[in-house]
Amino acid sequence: MNKDVKFRRNVYIILVCVLLLAIATQIARSKFVLEFSHNGSLQEKYQTIKQNYLASGKKKPDLSEPSNRNYCLLFDGHDELSTGIKDNTEQVLNYMKQPHSTVDLTDGDVDFEQCQAVLMTASLQLLNDEVKEIENYVSNGGYMFIMRLDDPTDTFIQIYRKLGFVSFAYLVGDTGIDLTSNVLVNQSGVSYKENFIYNNVLAGEIEKDVLLMARTGQNYPLMWKKQYGSGAFLVFNGSSLDTKDTRGLIAGGISMLEPDYIYPIFNTKLFYMDDFPAPIPQGINDTIYAEYQRETPVFFHEIWWPQMIKAAKLHDIKYTAVAIQTYQDNVHAPFVPLDDEELHNLIGYGREVIKSGGEIGIHGYNHQSLQMNKEVADFFEYKIWDSQEDMEASVKTVLNYIARAFPKYAVMSYVPPSNVLGAEGRQALVNAWPELAVISSLYMVDPSNRAYVQEFEIADDGIIEMPRVTSGYFDTEYNKWVEANTITSIGVFSHFIHPDDLLDEDRGRQQKWKDLYRDFEHLLERLHTTYPWLRSITSAEAAIGVAHQLQSNMDVIKNNKELKVKTTSEAESQYFIFRTDKKIGKLVNCSVRKIDTDTYLVTAFKQDFTIGLGR
Repeated sequence: MNKDVKFRRNVYIILVCVLLLAIATQIARSKFVLEFSHNGSLQEKYQTIKQNYLASGKKKPDLSEPSNRNYCLLFDGHDELSTGIKDNTEQVLNYMKQPHSTVDLTDGDVDFEQCQAVLMTASLQLLNDEVKEIENYVSNGGYMFIMRLDDPTDTFIQIYRKLGFVSFAYLVGDTGIDLTSNVLVNQSGVSYKENFIYNNVLAGEIEKDVLLMARTGQNYPLMWKKQYGSGAFLVFNGSSLDTKDTRGLIAGGISMLEPDYIYPIFNTKLFYMDDFPAPIPQGINDTIYAEYQRETPVFFHEIWWPQMIKAAKLHDIKYTAVAIQTYQDNVHAPFVPLDDEELHNLIGYGREVIKSGGEIGIHGYNHQSLQMNKEVADFFEYKIWDSQEDMEASVKTVLNYIARAFPKYAVMSYVPPSNVLGAEGRQALVNAWPELAVISSLYMVDPSNRAYVQEFEIADDGIIEMPRVTSGYFDTEYNKWVEANTITSIGVFSHFIHPDDLLDEDRGRQQKWKDLYRDFEHLLERLHTTYPWLRSITSAEAAIGVAHQLQSNMDVIKNNKELKVKTTSEAESQYFIFRTDKKIGKLVNCSVRKIDTDTYLVTAFKQDFTIGLGR
């Protein structure tokens, strides 16, 4: 072959390769720029929500001519369990946008005819004079949820057959739960055997024609629905509905008590990565080096991070990575900027987080929780801050640190170190960080009262409180239980991990990384298989939808042919769980996706929408 021809061909090949590389680089940059633009628009949306919220006096827009669909929540103010179940149920009803009124039966009466449904958390003995009235109310089309049972009383003896009992004996303690229905979405047939589920149950036998929803580990009937006349009784034969980790049973029970029930959810799948990007321990970890022959920083760069990115792509996850600038324990201003090595890590890892559709938030300047309680600090072996001003200075320092890496990026989310945040620390965040939109700490109650425990809500200062629910690289029975209850009640999966979990004996279960990563992939695969409809989303993205829903009202009008929903939401899309055994008919301003037996995810595109119902 002519040498000149061959040379020219090689030159063309090289030029084509350079051109393709340039195009690929430009595409990558464009995606990166688009993510920055998207992030900026989220900040604008949040500021609008915040301003409107504060300007309105924190009031929700009213619905015109709302229908009367009041739920009556009956409790005993002198009974700790009854009050606990009432408080827990009231929060569930607030999330479900279900209008309700509470009645303390020790000093008030209830007009059953004014109740769309009755939720009873007190002992049945308090309704001794109303037994016949209750029977008539349910028989004529009312609905009643008995949310706990205790030792049999005269009142119980009068009504037990109507509730579905054939015979009864006495209270026994039992653990575990077997779900014989989908009262928890996609959980029919699933059993939880561990003793974190404990109930005092009334031993007995129930009728065969009732809808058994759940039983205990020792096969005592725990939850069931009994048709009675034109209405129905729903019975929870236990004592555990006063805790957050049973809210799915409450919401699921309410949604299955009466026909054709719809309620809103947030529909978010959130995945937080605490302490990342952050300084990586230098040197050699014996376990990692024995497996990979790499120093710890090299292992995280070449093994751990590429596999985490791979897992996110395969299993539909977007990381919200919350950065730490330093692990130095300095709590006194001024805070000196660090060398360029950590900034290089922030830029390198942070770019990949953003390009993958994720988000960068803040965990702190350092890992010293923003609080001033010495007892709490001593427990975590932290230092306490001397002043709120020092805290504010630390927040400004880490914001400037991230701004050096990403000058046009709006940082919006904060996760407190060790999920601890004091009142002074929270105010320091607000003062030093005008763009702060989200604080994400813990959803579950902390028995030690050290953690910053949250509900999903908009705080008085306009910050969106958006807690995390579960954590870790692997499944546990308790995590799956809490996950199922939270997804059923509010449609949220919110999980977090730490990069160094694998270096911790407890958090990493003393496993090698390849085994821990296999467990991690199994967790993500199970989640996606069980709840494929959940939206993978970042913290700031989720916050916009959460805020719109929290600030909206909702009304439902239904008959045998259709269900009409009216809302005041300003969200681009709204999400609902809809339970019905009817066929879905004509849809107006919404779409419907089946997610379980007689259970649907509804996506609404306008404030008002209609679902047609067939036979």
